[in-house]
Amino acid sequence: MTVFLTFLADALMVVAALGAAVYCFILSRRLTRLSSIDKGLGGAIAVLSAQVDDMNKALEAAKSESDSAASHLQDLTHQAREIASDLELMIAACHDVAAPEPAGDPVPVEDSEPHPEEEFPGLLQEDTDPEAEEPATETPLFARRRAAAEPEEQSAQPVFRHRRSGQIEAAQ
Repeated sequence: MTVFLTFLADALMVVAALGAAVYCFILSRRLTRLSSIDKGLGGAIAVLSAQVDDMNKALEAAKSESDSAASHLQDLTHQAREIASDLELMIAACHDVAAPEPAGDPVPVEDSEPHPEEEFPGLLQEDTDPEAEEPATETPLFARRRAAAEPEEQSAQPVFRHRRSGQIEAAQ
């Protein structure tokens, strides 16, 4: 009986060794496929590495393009600010220009419709004391806006003085 048990133990050891050999063979083939450059994990790593390089190149190109666009935008902004300051000076100069005097006597234009005062003389008159009224100051239609508010001041101030006071004072 001991011979039979010894034979059985040896047979189980041979089967276990064969099973381990088959398992090692299978693992070896899987590892070979996994580390293959063309297929498997090695190929995936190679493809990902190439994609990372391409993305770095694209990022550098986008960065340089955005830098050039930013500098172009900065140049345009600077140019727009210069134009805006020129326009401010032109607007200030337009406010300083006096309205031209008419060349001759204006020809009166006759209205075909009568005025309401002519048709109904008492309609538009108010019941106020003429002595209590202050004389109304009218601002001319095409004159400076500040003409009515500052009649004693003859020199006009620039409209946008707060932005470039040094340049405007130098221009005057």
